[in-house]
Amino acid sequence: MKLLFKPFGIAAGIVATKASTAIFDQVWHRVDGGHLPSADVREDPAGRAVLAAALQAAIFAGTTAAVSRYGMHVFEHTFGHWPGDHREIESGAAD
Repeated sequence: MKLLFKPFGIAAGIVATKASTAIFDQVWHRVDGGHLPSADVREDPAGRAVLAAALQAAIFAGTTAAVSRYGMHVFEHTFGHWPGDHREIESGAAD
């Protein structure tokens, strides 16, 4: 099933990237309103550059996880099988 899911996963990755970029642009505009700072530009304050990178990473990770998870649910609903991994249930859990 994982091989059959690959094209869906690639499409979901493209959607997640575009959505993440749009969300980050909106959030950064509300947080700072200015240009996006870069760690490579001497005139950009280090704090702003680090904040922008951390915020961008968090938004990209969250959006990617959400889109991937939703895509797996759609795949499972369509084909009847979960394309991801399954966690084995431990027997005799310690108290």
